[in-house]
Amino acid sequence: NKCTHPGTNSKFVFWVADWFALMNDKMGGDLAKIRIVGQYLIEVWKAAGMDLSNVVFKWASEEITNHADKYWPTMLDVGRRFNVTRIKKCCQIMGRLEGSLTAAQILYPLMQCTDVFFLKADICQLGVDQRKVNMLAREYCDAAGLKFKPVILSHHMLYGLKAGQEKMSKSDPDSAVFMEDTAEDVERKINLAYCPNKEKTDETNDAAPAEEVDAGKESMHLQVDTLKNPCLDYVQHIILCPPGATFTAGGKTYSVFSSVKSAFL
Repeated sequence: NKCTHPGTNSKFVFWVADWFALMNDKMGGDLAKIRIVGQYLIEVWKAAGMDLSNVVFKWASEEITNHADKYWPTMLDVGRRFNVTRIKKCCQIMGRLEGSLTAAQILYPLMQCTDVFFLKADICQLGVDQRKVNMLAREYCDAAGLKFKPVILSHHMLYGLKAGQEKMSKSDPDSAVFMEDTAEDVERKINLAYCPNKEKTDETNDAAPAEEVDAGKESMHLQVDTLKNPCLDYVQHIILCPPGATFTAGGKTYSVFSSVKSAFL
């Protein structure tokens, strides 16, 4: 909503990436199920309060098929300008380690890079976990002699609700609050959430076992945070995010996150 606020003269293209989900083997590779999930995600954004006046939803499979003469030559040009090693460095966009990639997943960053130019995006607004492939798009501009590079707007990734979780875990339903959760679910998850009040100098204390670490975990956050408190993370990036929002705790109302954090510590 901030990106499409009146006066910005902008349009937000919401890319429903069904083919990308297929390449990453989501829903067992069943494209019909993936389409249902895509329709569900559109409704999630609407329910979350997205202002749709300057938003356009586009399905990747439909747009690529209908404009194949423009899409695939661009993707081939992206592919010929980078070696496989450089492309594999973008593997965290799928949460995959390099050694576990399928051939289809090698195409994923090539196509995501192509999307930027296919959609004529001036700003790439994605999670920080997508940063490497967005930077690939900027590198492509240099390689292809394109004058105007896309602006990369990388948003924060919420911590998982358990200790040592740099982000939510899809396999752990208690690692995040979901749209379908009841009020009782939300209360239970928050009450059980990791909530430290002392900053750490040794970041390994609560780290997850090595085999559970996500690919690209080191890139989940752009700012140094030695507290890593998911409850405060929710307060800052969800509750206090809308303009004019307030947070009440202990009989006191706050409008600035720094005051919440100071009072908690």
